[in-house]
Amino acid sequence: MCMILLRSFLERYWFALALSVVIIIWALRTRRRVRGASQPVPRPRPPSGSVGPVPFRGADFAAKVTIVQRFHSKTIGAIIDFGFLTVVVFAAPGLPRVMRTAIAVAAGIGAAVSWLVLAIRDGPLLRRLGLYCPRCGDPLVGGSENEVAAEIVVGKTGQCRCGAWVLDPADLPSGEGPGKTYLPAPPIGRRPLP
Repeated sequence: MCMILLRSFLERYWFALALSVVIIIWALRTRRRVRGASQPVPRPRPPSGSVGPVPFRGADFAAKVTIVQRFHSKTIGAIIDFGFLTVVVFAAPGLPRVMRTAIAVAAGIGAAVSWLVLAIRDGPLLRRLGLYCPRCGDPLVGGSENEVAAEIVVGKTGQCRCGAWVLDPADLPSGEGPGKTYLPAPPIGRRPLP
């Protein structure tokens, strides 16, 4: 009788049991990663001025990054607002169909224009603020979905991803410096920068 009940229970709820096992394993692994990441080993940093001339001091770089992030948040916020307006218009009762369509089209055009402003004005803003790496030419702000943002890499290591120093080591927080966490290993046959 007990085996029949257990078998019936497993047949009905096998997916919930499997999902709960996966969630428990994921939670334990995440907990271990968070604990490991919260206790970073201090990285050595070179003395101030030993890496040659650098284009930024820490506070200057942070102020310029703030300007770019404010621009990004305004334009992305406008895109989200226009998208939300489109959803609200279609959910609002009592509006004539023509009015809904007109407002939705206007909101869609507004979202597209906001996206174009972000795409067109981002490069000149970075150029005006000098937020490009002097060696490889990559932007020092932003990143892709699978990378740590470039401004975080520069803020933590003082270097671009290519290894060029862009911040004075004296401006790095205590215990921060070049590390494997943010900077890729140099290709074989190419020695790292001093």
